[in-house]
Amino acid sequence: MNSVDPATISVKNCIADEDSSCIECELNGKLICFVDKKHANRFTLGNLIYRVLAIAIFTFSGLLIGHWWMLISYVSIMLLTFLIIEPRLLCSHCPFYEKEGKCLKCWALRGMPKLWKYRPGPISTTERIIMLIFGTYIDIFPFVGMIWGIVNFGLNLEGNLAVGISLIISSILFLVVVFYFSKTLLGNNCKKCANFSCAMNKVPKEIVDIFLEKNPQMKKAWIQAGWEIG
Repeated sequence: MNSVDPATISVKNCIADEDSSCIECELNGKLICFVDKKHANRFTLGNLIYRVLAIAIFTFSGLLIGHWWMLISYVSIMLLTFLIIEPRLLCSHCPFYEKEGKCLKCWALRGMPKLWKYRPGPISTTERIIMLIFGTYIDIFPFVGMIWGIVNFGLNLEGNLAVGISLIISSILFLVVVFYFSKTLLGNNCKKCANFSCAMNKVPKEIVDIFLEKNPQMKKAWIQAGWEIG
């Protein structure tokens, strides 16, 4: 590996540095280091559809069962996660978070508020556990509403037929979107995402090491947290 000339080192990481030449970088194609708008738009649209369908499932389940606590808790925790929890605990460790602006500019959670300073070090164990709890809830809990509603509809076919059918259709569409996200994220994006702190990140260690070597401030913070280069 070529040594880094101290005179050429930017204060910002190479993703946030507007003068970086990603095309000439050896990691080009191995990491998502810049935002492809078409790619980002597809992810944003898929994420929005995922959340809308989840809300629809809880709404139809509420109409069938008469319980609205699932819808209220899901919407509340989803907003808390995307606006506060995830930007603070996870996104603030991502190199994209250091880019200029008051909102996050990345391929995934574009537009999320940047209320905290960028932290170049890796996520802590406590942060990871909290993030996993909230992330699991907003991603998995819609299945609870779906199953609860469909089972209730199956046991009480004399109920609202239109609402029951709407729930089934919403559930089928939701499963299609879940498959899309599983294929898009776990099958591709998570293997190239520059947020190495994410629990879903699958970037090989050798790629992480090369990126850290190119970004001394991040490298120092990660080594101080116990990361071993090589």
